[in-house]
Amino acid sequence: MNALLLPGNSQRHEKWIEDLRKALASHFDITETQHYRHWQSGEEKADVDYELSVAQSKADQLKPYTVIAKSIGTVIAAKGTAEGKLHPNKLILLGIPINGGAPQAPFREWLEKIKLPIVIVQNTNDPLGSFSDVRSAFEFKNRNILYVELPGNTHDYLDFRAIENLI
Repeated sequence: MNALLLPGNSQRHEKWIEDLRKALASHFDITETQHYRHWQSGEEKADVDYELSVAQSKADQLKPYTVIAKSIGTVIAAKGTAEGKLHPNKLILLGIPINGGAPQAPFREWLEKIKLPIVIVQNTNDPLGSFSDVRSAFEFKNRNILYVELPGNTHDYLDFRAIENLI
């Protein structure tokens, strides 16, 4: 099994995604990380459609694979999977940013379309969407979603052991 790791928007996630890759190395044959174009260009936000095209080209060489995504990466992963551009066996979504980055209506529609296993991991009091807010925003009769609450009041997801246990 292989993995595609999609980080959050901020350039500080460049180190985070590499640390996560190292922490998960024993679980995957190949682990591909994405480094967003706007980190080099100085733009403020990731271009979701552009980054999705990059993710798609990386994923095409990884089959079979799991996607582990954080923040804006969750938008890229959900959109790409719902649109049939990404074909993972499983999605692990960390810190869905419903209060700043993830359009709730399209995100909900994407999740409803996805039939593969999805794990949504959210910190209890994540400032970009608490666990209870995210769960209520995306709770519907989709039995393939597992909701995992981690203690915390930040948008950081540094408990790599907890993430490792979800694989």
